[in-house]
Amino acid sequence: MYVPNTRNTPMFNGQGELQGSIFLGTGIDLQGAVALSDNIGLMGSYSLLSETNNDPVDQSQTFKRKNNFFEAGLGYYQATRSRRIELYAGYGQGKGTTTGQYGFLGLGQQEVIVTGKYNRFFIQPSIGTNNRGFNMIFTPRVSFVNFNEFQSGVITETPDEGIHLFLEPSLTARFRMAENLNGMFQLGLNVAMPNDAFFDHVPLQASFGIQLHLGGSLRTRVY
Repeated sequence: MYVPNTRNTPMFNGQGELQGSIFLGTGIDLQGAVALSDNIGLMGSYSLLSETNNDPVDQSQTFKRKNNFFEAGLGYYQATRSRRIELYAGYGQGKGTTTGQYGFLGLGQQEVIVTGKYNRFFIQPSIGTNNRGFNMIFTPRVSFVNFNEFQSGVITETPDEGIHLFLEPSLTARFRMAENLNGMFQLGLNVAMPNDAFFDHVPLQASFGIQLHLGGSLRTRVY
């Protein structure tokens, strides 16, 4: 139901830099970011998941397990000779379809197909190295997830559980492939705090991607 997106970690060096990335993992993630000044960055992301699964009620039928999510964030960044840091905050909205037992729908404890709509606020700090060819980035993202509607068939309910806190740390490896092209790998955890979320979520993610970097060299900035 809740599929956290791959962390968008621009880690800019200076004004005018522009990045576009695509990741494959738990679905597809498209990311973009621009350095508005030497310390201010803007980013946006879109995630898509679509796969065919068996219907939990009638195994001879199938349904589409889906997730769509988009977000935007504004943040501060700083680069030195040896490291880069950034702090972004933002907002996103999404919708997911999966199966589960949701008693408040009035369907008992049976497994049903459910679609949920949610919004999310996030705070995302990152710290990373600033090398020419290979860099590591640690991102302990904090997300505040609120599901505001669930639908199963003709039944629609608004839950009253409120906002759920998720700790979503990740480690990203970024390596230079060409003058303006990076390869990337990211491993992330998604932990509900406390662990009482009434909706399903993906606990572990791994994704591979490529990143196009324009408006500045991938070389380490001179200070």
